[in-house]
Amino acid sequence: MLERLISGRWNIWLAALIGMLLIAPAMNMGLMGDDYLHWSLLTGRATNAQPGSFFGLFTFADGSQHANQILMDSGKLVWWASDHLRIAFWRPLAELSQKLDYQLWPDSPVLMHLHNLLLYGVMILLVGKLFHELDANRQQAGTATWLFAGNMLHVFAVAWLASRNQMLCGILLVLTVLAYHRWRQGQSALYGLLAAVSLIVGLFSAEAAIQTMGYLVAYALFLEAGKPLLSRFGALLPFIVIVLVWKATHSHLGYGSYGSPGYVDPSSNAGGFLTSLVLRLPALMLAQWYGVSSVMFEQLGRPVQYMYAGGAALLLLTLVYAIHYLGGFKSALARFYAAASIMALAPACAGYPFDRLTVNSDIGASGLLAIVLISVWQRRKQLTGWAQGSAKYLILLIGLVHVVVFPVGKLVSSAMMKTINTSGEALGALALPDAGEASNLHYLLLNAPSAEATYYFPVTREYHGMHNPATMHALGPNNQALTLTRVDDTTLRVNVPTGFKGTITRDVRLQPFKVGDTARMGGITAQVEALTADGVPQTVLYRFPDSVDNTHWRFFAWREEGLYQVSLPALGQSLDIASYDIGKAVMRYLDKNK
Repeated sequence: MLERLISGRWNIWLAALIGMLLIAPAMNMGLMGDDYLHWSLLTGRATNAQPGSFFGLFTFADGSQHANQILMDSGKLVWWASDHLRIAFWRPLAELSQKLDYQLWPDSPVLMHLHNLLLYGVMILLVGKLFHELDANRQQAGTATWLFAGNMLHVFAVAWLASRNQMLCGILLVLTVLAYHRWRQGQSALYGLLAAVSLIVGLFSAEAAIQTMGYLVAYALFLEAGKPLLSRFGALLPFIVIVLVWKATHSHLGYGSYGSPGYVDPSSNAGGFLTSLVLRLPALMLAQWYGVSSVMFEQLGRPVQYMYAGGAALLLLTLVYAIHYLGGFKSALARFYAAASIMALAPACAGYPFDRLTVNSDIGASGLLAIVLISVWQRRKQLTGWAQGSAKYLILLIGLVHVVVFPVGKLVSSAMMKTINTSGEALGALALPDAGEASNLHYLLLNAPSAEATYYFPVTREYHGMHNPATMHALGPNNQALTLTRVDDTTLRVNVPTGFKGTITRDVRLQPFKVGDTARMGGITAQVEALTADGVPQTVLYRFPDSVDNTHWRFFAWREEGLYQVSLPALGQSLDIASYDIGKAVMRYLDKNK
């Protein structure tokens, strides 16, 4: 019966329905992070457009020293960020899609989320269609469709409104590969034109559309092995030209990234991208195949990242050998899926690693796993002995993760999205007191849960009806322990043993700090007095324009019990502020608000 279900004519539609239902509980999660910025821009409360972009929804810092200084003055950008920071993405189609939401249902985030969910369903349908066109074995194609539809790593990509560009990009990626396949199989040349148009539109949805080239190159390598090389790679040339022209235009208009360790543009920092590729690709693939999330990878120190990536690579190579040993790569289709999955995931390593970045690569991974899993299951009684048995059980373990754990995890994590989101906001941006109308207050945040996330604090609070102070500045990074010393009436010294590290806003390898460096945030000046062994500020002197005892300066810190207002020490005295566990803080909040 199961085989009939997987191979049946309604298989793709049923997989799409189930895939959508597993994420449906997350549709009430509301806005999150970038969504608040988009709300502000699309409702006319702010402007942020760049040339070539309609609304600037994905321009977070444009690389202008003047514009970045304005962000630092307001507190949206931490002072230890690069003054030339650029994080700007060209996604006009995604912008128009989200603008449509605010035209049709501006006060209904649920309907906006359902828009995302519908697009995800369309993507599953198209992925299923692709599997069935590439693979004559309906059982393998059907299983691949179900594996993709049940993938837990897709939850955040679908549930987060700001990630809609991934759904649009994924749909257009599959359309491109489908049309390319039909064209290369001898059908109408119009399919070749459709493939080119789909790629162009995909590139206007998200930079991730470059991942399409991984599938097209793998197609030429493995699914056209009998054709002349000139024919195979000549067919790719128009698509390569499209990507090159797009990238040149993208850079000319000022889009891309610079100065960020989290977002590494290969065109402006090739060495940094190669390092990111070595570190992030194993971490993302470990999440993709074994289900070990990559979400905390960027928070690790660089030596630990290398050890993590090395361990991940070892586990992945073990899996590759097991597949090879059992003959999993014998078919050209399996080799296509494997190569396409890896090549499609490589460009994602330019961005801050999140499990959601595997969505497009998961098409190839699901196709390969279906072929290998069915083959091993059908031969499970014949695969005996230590070597074959070990390889068999590793494959079956991976199958268990994807067939059982992933769908269950998809449903559970979807159900938890609203709770995670609301607790994070309640402990962060919304924990700070209402400042009242026309406020001249300045909030100084000593150890916010995420200092770099103060970028979103003003719009998050505004959306929830709260009044903001004149500025909100982070004086310390994240949830780390620090010592605050009162030097004189207008000067504070902050020492953070672990340093003022930024995972997104400054790459110290490109722009190192020096003792004596100064930065300005409004009327406050920060001066670096000492560096850690990693080259990040450890001790910083803050000079205020007037007495820190004046009532318009309000100092806040966090602990596991929540936010509290800090009373400054006497002249010459120090105050120790302990680190805290954000996870425990969330659990305390949830227990308190049951």
